[in-house]
Amino acid sequence: MNAILLEKLKDKAAALSYVFILLILGLPLWWQTTTVYRANLPYTEIEDLTQQSNIKQKVNILLITEDAINTHKLGPHLQSIFLNSEVYDVELSVRTPSESEQKAIKSVDSLADIDATLGKELSVNRVGWIVLLEVPGLVLEGMDSVVAGNHRTVYFEKSCKAEDIAGLVMDVMLGEYTLYQEWKTWQSSGHQDRQSELARRRQEGGQLARKKTTGHIDLQLSLLVPEPDMVIAHWDIQNAVEAYIKPFLEKFPLQVSVNSQVLYLTDFKLKQTTEGGLEVTGEQIGLALNHVESLLNSQSSVNPAINLIIYIPRITQSPLTIKDSPSGSFVVPRWGGVLVYNYFDSNDPQFHGAKFPTKLTLDMEKIAGVWLGQLRTLLGVANVEDTRALPLNADGVRLWEIDYQHRYRSLENYLETASTLYSLSSLLGQISNIVIVEDIARRVENALSALKSSVENLETGNLVEGHSGSQEAIQQAEAAFFDPSLLALLYFPDDQKYAIYVPYFVPVGLPILLSIKSIVKLLKSNEKLD
Repeated sequence: MNAILLEKLKDKAAALSYVFILLILGLPLWWQTTTVYRANLPYTEIEDLTQQSNIKQKVNILLITEDAINTHKLGPHLQSIFLNSEVYDVELSVRTPSESEQKAIKSVDSLADIDATLGKELSVNRVGWIVLLEVPGLVLEGMDSVVAGNHRTVYFEKSCKAEDIAGLVMDVMLGEYTLYQEWKTWQSSGHQDRQSELARRRQEGGQLARKKTTGHIDLQLSLLVPEPDMVIAHWDIQNAVEAYIKPFLEKFPLQVSVNSQVLYLTDFKLKQTTEGGLEVTGEQIGLALNHVESLLNSQSSVNPAINLIIYIPRITQSPLTIKDSPSGSFVVPRWGGVLVYNYFDSNDPQFHGAKFPTKLTLDMEKIAGVWLGQLRTLLGVANVEDTRALPLNADGVRLWEIDYQHRYRSLENYLETASTLYSLSSLLGQISNIVIVEDIARRVENALSALKSSVENLETGNLVEGHSGSQEAIQQAEAAFFDPSLLALLYFPDDQKYAIYVPYFVPVGLPILLSIKSIVKLLKSNEKLD
């Protein structure tokens, strides 16, 4: 019977060899060649980012006061208040004023002079520090008992309460509440809401008016002349940028590209119901910008942009004023600002009979002053009450405001990086078809490494290095998240794979299954005969 069985199996030799080749060689080869390559990602480290407790940034504070000689109560009282901070790790050191400092204070009559000399000297090589300096009460006349300077110095009189000093430092100069709210919002979002949190942060951009950025911004300066046949406008934009805008922007931890353009025959299309002048609201200006926004984006760039517009109104609408804005300017949150430049008053008799076109040279110093105010708002620099801070110097920004920019943007970059990496890991974990190339894994690892370095620097008081690390982290994270290789199989579900493979494997596999079935029957029939 065995001879008969072998003879019958010889007839099935072709099918057996085909089955052997398919199972031993074909299927492993097919599996190996169709397996999606997925580089290893540090999922555990990414998950740890969502468990991170609040980062306490270190702040060094130097207290210079006569109190250190006598009662020595102010220093311990301030330290006890600073220890309550959930955002900052404050290290307070106390000393008495030196002889040169005492002479410098007594030799001047105003607080501005003290700030310009001694305040500047105390701020040198002290990035991120805050110096508390006791001064005579006479120089603070007309102001609060504690005042912030233009450098990194706070001035207070002897009778000032420790709570008032700490309030100015923590609330105004360090923005403790804003940073605390950012952390609380992040921590309360939970694991399931990380992707929605990322979308929220990208949409809102942090503070209401502040422009969100990963370190690069395009600044577009535009002059709109709707009636070039009536006015020949000239603006010395190059010198204005060099003299006012660049010195201001260079102090920020940002890379800003400045462009300018003049647009003729470009109108806001404001509706006028009466003759002689027009008053509009900020909301109307915001809506009017829709008519010209497409013309403003002449520079192609992936960076977020800030648009600052000078609008010369039509003669029939002059003077064009903005309600509740004496300067004729208006800020559009997270977009830019508008300044209406009136040169003609149709209600003024002296303009009757004027000849056109008229030549107009714009006052760039006046315009630059408005622009700096708008940029402060758009870049997230909060305004301080006149009684709580010295007037701004020519630079338009205080050193402690720049330090706060480093602190806030470092935290913002940290949270943005954590959200981006968490969303990326969730996406790759849910969709197994996406190829993860080594370049993406490298960028994720670089982002985590930069973020770790940033946190270490912030916790030791190295603001500049901490911000640079956070900036590198968010750039690497977003480069990984938006890598083009991830998009190829992003919307390639399993049912599409079945639709591709079934027409191929069914015609090939059906004859093999029938052959295997016949061989099994043959073996069973031989067992029965035995």
